[in-house]
Amino acid sequence: MNINYPAVFAQDKKMPDHAIVQFFEDMGAEAYDRYNASFEATKNNLQFLNMLILTDLPEDANILCVGIGTGADIIGLADIFPGWRFTGIEPAESMLKGCQKKLAEAGFSDRCELIHGYLSDFNTDSKFDAVICLFVMHFINDVTERNNMFSDFNKYLVNDGYLINAEISFDLNSDESPGLLEKWQALHRYAGANEDNVRNIPGLLREQLAVLHPDETRQLMKKNGFHNPIQFFQSFLVRAWYAQKNR
Repeated sequence: MNINYPAVFAQDKKMPDHAIVQFFEDMGAEAYDRYNASFEATKNNLQFLNMLILTDLPEDANILCVGIGTGADIIGLADIFPGWRFTGIEPAESMLKGCQKKLAEAGFSDRCELIHGYLSDFNTDSKFDAVICLFVMHFINDVTERNNMFSDFNKYLVNDGYLINAEISFDLNSDESPGLLEKWQALHRYAGANEDNVRNIPGLLREQLAVLHPDETRQLMKKNGFHNPIQFFQSFLVRAWYAQKNR
């Protein structure tokens, strides 16, 4: 499959939230899944580690998932933990419909509540044993909004509840950056991105996405009540942390 990113990715400015959502709307659930199938080994490793981190949660744990795509992460955990319930938030309707279809096929629909919208639209008195936010934060260009999301994660968690956050996070000015960017380009070439898009990846990361230094991400988490975020995963430019509320 050959992926062509929309014109918004060629602009020399930060992408507004609506353009990012529209990109995923235009891509569609099936194309999204085909593209991400190229990263299955990395995805499976991260899902396995997420499972180990969360394995001490109650048998009837309540999980909030933010930016669920087509639901692979919910399905992976629902299959292992049959008593867990999930609330999933997703702003792209095509992704949400793909997720609904997959959950129904897997027999998990009755354990999942899906919400079309953003975390900022979500309002509940419920508390969650864990919040999972994977591959979302690098799309949040507004610093205040990013801070508010971590604050909301904390608000919705029970005491000692877990946050798992994965995002593109790297020092793009480091000595290692040129070599890793080459491998990141190779990864997307392997997944089917065309050569124009592959060449544009360094500019995309620097100028349009909100790629923070890992220390900045960790400080944002600490600032919002996650006192000891632990990085447990890295795959090229992607890092993941877990932390517990008030610990």
